[in-house]
Amino acid sequence: MRSLAVSFVLSFVFAICVPEKAHAQCTNYTITVGGGTFDYEVDWELVNDMGVVVASGFAPQTVAVCLPNGCYTMYMYDIFGDGWNGATFVIRVQPGNTIVSSGTMVNNNFGTAQVNLGGGCGGGNCSNYTLTVTSGAYPTEISWNLISGVLVVGTGFAPSSQVLCLDTGCFVMQLFDSFGDGWNGATWNLANSLGVTVGSGTLGTGTIGQQIIDLSPTTPCSASSPIVASDCAQSVNICTNYNWSIDPNGIGSVNEIPPLGSIGNPNLIPDLVPSAWGSDNWGCLRNNELNSTWMIINISGGGSLEFTFGGFGSQAGFYDWIMYPYGVGTCTSIVSNTVAPVRCNWNGVSFGGTGLAAAVPAGGDPTNFEPALIVLAGQQYVICFSNWSSVTTPVPLEFGGTATVSCVPIILPLELLSFNAAQRDAEVELSWTTASEQRTALFQVERSRANGDWVTIGALAAAGQSAQPIRYVFVDQQPQTGHLYYRLRMIDMDGGSTFSPTAHALFRPVGPSVFPNPASGSFWVRCGDEAIHLIDAFGRSVEHHVIAVSGDARQIATDGSVSGVLTVIIGNDLTIRQERIVLR
Repeated sequence: MRSLAVSFVLSFVFAICVPEKAHAQCTNYTITVGGGTFDYEVDWELVNDMGVVVASGFAPQTVAVCLPNGCYTMYMYDIFGDGWNGATFVIRVQPGNTIVSSGTMVNNNFGTAQVNLGGGCGGGNCSNYTLTVTSGAYPTEISWNLISGVLVVGTGFAPSSQVLCLDTGCFVMQLFDSFGDGWNGATWNLANSLGVTVGSGTLGTGTIGQQIIDLSPTTPCSASSPIVASDCAQSVNICTNYNWSIDPNGIGSVNEIPPLGSIGNPNLIPDLVPSAWGSDNWGCLRNNELNSTWMIINISGGGSLEFTFGGFGSQAGFYDWIMYPYGVGTCTSIVSNTVAPVRCNWNGVSFGGTGLAAAVPAGGDPTNFEPALIVLAGQQYVICFSNWSSVTTPVPLEFGGTATVSCVPIILPLELLSFNAAQRDAEVELSWTTASEQRTALFQVERSRANGDWVTIGALAAAGQSAQPIRYVFVDQQPQTGHLYYRLRMIDMDGGSTFSPTAHALFRPVGPSVFPNPASGSFWVRCGDEAIHLIDAFGRSVEHHVIAVSGDARQIATDGSVSGVLTVIIGNDLTIRQERIVLR
């Protein structure tokens, strides 16, 4: 259980000063960290591209810095290991007070975020783009993510103007509104280094939406329009597509949907047979395949999948649909009536859109929507869309939820669900879970001290082939004191390899510790609730005060006049322990 012993926190403002001469070569910024439920668990470091820490601190806190243009990394730590619980970092350029970078960490004890100051991340494999989010009527309700595959490359709030260094490829802009009524006039715009807009949009209504950004110079991200009158075998990979048209086109070459009431086309009359996913709508394709269009959805990032056909008031008839898991042999399985749908809907009304939704969108009707589907990266689904009303009209398709989609299949030889590191007594335990594996051979475990010098410290054999979750555990029996970083080199049977995300552990010697040592100005004592006394080399008590608390550690400061060797006495009577520290 999380301790609630800390009943208050203090907010500090620090200034990191540079020589007057350097001001001409740097820009003034403020870094604000905090605003979460458990700010005392948070600490952070801002590191330049040479690996040097240029700012650091805790939460809640605002730090003023003067920094040259460059590509920085924000290292985020949480001592409890459950993320920042709503705390964020926000970097603003001064005196304009404009947000130039922001972010948070979710469900982990360590995370990183790119901080691009003055376009310093340009060159190499990426180019600079400026992402601007305007205020709208209610900016405090707005947040957003920019996603490439399964990686969050940018995150923030409103108003915001951030320079991001982006590689070529397909990106997803996820839009969130905490009130659920859209962005109320706020917009987003992504422009390249020449100021040319390459993507823009808004959240018209609801809580969650997402839009595709195409930065691919060759293969376009947006799929071609689905082929009308098609069969399952001609299904087209599709993502967000506003140019898809339907018309009365028949059933293709083969009538593939099984009879109503079968495994592949359930008959879900209200209050008689609820669906396997819990809804109580009419069922699936009650007229079987009619004016059909087949399409494939490729999952590039796991989460909650939501989509809407015919939203924004554009629905012009009954848009019935059925959705199956997709893979080799799926089309044959549908015809042979051996595969069940994961979702389907026989529209109750001919307006307001239809699809998957955690909450029915504004203007929609519950009879047209099914619950969101939890999906994993690499999965595929095929949808047969039925134009029951035989109308000729464009049908906008809008994706939402936290899952992301791709217009090409995603091939994952190994799907890593989690990777964590945590101190266990005098060791560090690493654990990771795979959702599936294909031809995996070996996991090499590598460790670093944040300087980029990775060292292999061990290995574990992989399962080779698995469609079920597998949990692995590796123990670092000789960890070094301080911040440690771990990653996995995942090697397949062909010799190819990829790296996992980085996991972090703060390793402290068992029992109370004093760090850093030597120290300048202030230092930390890991002591829990025990008393602390400082004694100088002559046995005299040294005045000190606590300036910050983070978990079981306290940050101690003297009046600045003391230097040399001090004895730190922790506890009272029979529980006394002593350690020495050098103050410079």
